[in-house]
Amino acid sequence: MRMLIAAGKMFVANPKLAAAVVASVALVSFGPAANALTYSTSGAPGQVSLGDTLGTGYDKLDIQGASGTLGPGVNTITLNTLTFTAGVNASTPQDYNGIFSFTEVVTIGSGSGILTVPFNLSINYSDTLTIIKGATLSLLVGADLWNIVVNGLTIGPNSGGAQTANLTAEASATPLPAALVLFGSGLGAMGLFGRRRKQKASAVSAA
Repeated sequence: MRMLIAAGKMFVANPKLAAAVVASVALVSFGPAANALTYSTSGAPGQVSLGDTLGTGYDKLDIQGASGTLGPGVNTITLNTLTFTAGVNASTPQDYNGIFSFTEVVTIGSGSGILTVPFNLSINYSDTLTIIKGATLSLLVGADLWNIVVNGLTIGPNSGGAQTANLTAEASATPLPAALVLFGSGLGAMGLFGRRRKQKASAVSAA
């Protein structure tokens, strides 16, 4: 608390110093993210007999991994190639919501994390698989915080056979950690200048 008070006094007493610190923090906070990075996803084991009540082995979902490059700003990336194979697997219609999901490893540069993607399934005369929008993974890579947000996807209606589609996500980087470090350094410097000024004033008074 004393450090914050001292920093506030230094802002008032040294407007040029305060302006320089604020400008530096703003420059780092709103500057571009790091250079382009590679990313990859591991994919996940295939799932069979989704909603199957007749023992036929349908419906099936195959989840293939993907890879690519992330540039500065916001990017739409391909997470997976999904193949949904439908077939006769039930005698009555049924909706499966909030039950199914798949999990995979997502790697960005030197950082990795586990992403779980939920999906719904509607069993009818034509079956429909729907990826639920919004699953999120955050990874700190170097000085940037990368956020991956899954986009929604519908495959079907599928009355029989295989349908393939790409699952995408929005990827964005925020260089917040660097800004916080610089801001902390600025406060520390102002505190040091304040202490020196106080010592100088005490010495003058004693004289």
